[in-house]
Amino acid sequence: MTASTNHTTHSGSTALAAHSKDSKSSKPSSSRDALSNITNARKSEGGLKKLGKSVKGVIAKDDKGKKEKKKRATCDPMCIEEEDTLVVSEAPSETPTWKDIDEEDLDDPQALTDYVNSIYEYLMEKEKDSVDPNYLSLHPDINEKMRSILVDWLIEVHRMFKLIPETLFLTVSILDRYLSRTAISRDHLQLVGVASMFIASKVEEIYPPECTDFVYIADGAYPKPQILETEQAILNSLKFNLTHPSPLHFLRRYSKAACSDYHIHTLCKYLIEMVLVYVEFLAYPASLTAAASVYLARAMTQSSEPLWNATLQHYTTYREEEVLECAREMNRLLKKSQMSPLAVKKKYSSSKFGGVSDIPPLDSL
Repeated sequence: MTASTNHTTHSGSTALAAHSKDSKSSKPSSSRDALSNITNARKSEGGLKKLGKSVKGVIAKDDKGKKEKKKRATCDPMCIEEEDTLVVSEAPSETPTWKDIDEEDLDDPQALTDYVNSIYEYLMEKEKDSVDPNYLSLHPDINEKMRSILVDWLIEVHRMFKLIPETLFLTVSILDRYLSRTAISRDHLQLVGVASMFIASKVEEIYPPECTDFVYIADGAYPKPQILETEQAILNSLKFNLTHPSPLHFLRRYSKAACSDYHIHTLCKYLIEMVLVYVEFLAYPASLTAAASVYLARAMTQSSEPLWNATLQHYTTYREEEVLECAREMNRLLKKSQMSPLAVKKKYSSSKFGGVSDIPPLDSL
């Protein structure tokens, strides 16, 4: 009942080999057809009538010899009724319940259609190595509110430096993983945040900010040697294992599966950035966070029915009831964020992001 990924990959490879000269001029489709009812059912009535005629002719000829007729009837795999009608048992038609979202990108080498499913399987395996959401209990001098203030400030710094989204998610990931292993005082909390963004920038950015830029942005609270020393302490603690799956990695795949437009995709980005501020959301894996953002954004915009379908379930691997629980918690935190002027809300209220942060949360979900 499901589409075959291996078959799709083989077909894509054959098509690429046959049309290598034309592949450069081909453009990926800008729009995707809505999910339609695909069927393999065949109208075989005409064919059966034809076949019935020929069988009647055979029977008429064989009426002369009963033994020969009996012999042929025994060898014939088809069943002939008394009124000479042919009965052929046909396999029931199979309709795929989910859509192959990579089918239209087979000629696009950047889409990595041969490897994309393996990549996301690897990411889902790697995300299991997650941070305990209760790690702050190990820090007598730091609480959830302090972390929230720091992450909100880092979101503002990220906006001022005009860094890419990946840098922000990696920054918070490095921060949480380091704090889950190392106890620090509240005086050094901002320093760890600055050093985490300094590291993330060098991993993700083409032109990362220099250390002196972070000295300036922290208002000179931490001199350059102190930032470099903290950077070294973080790297040694994490054993240079810096990258980790983020909701953003999964969101791009899931938005494609949901056929989300720019407005809904931007709303999803706002939701996954908003929950970065709340440490309790670490209880949910990155893939589930991304799936919940798609579900909640579709519900908030009331633009898609049903909110969850077979294609989304196939590519996210989550059932609707699993996503719903996470989406409800996300909606609750969205309501909570309306009461405080978070930097992420200000960021996404601009026209550049379509003012998606002005969309109110749901009363219930």
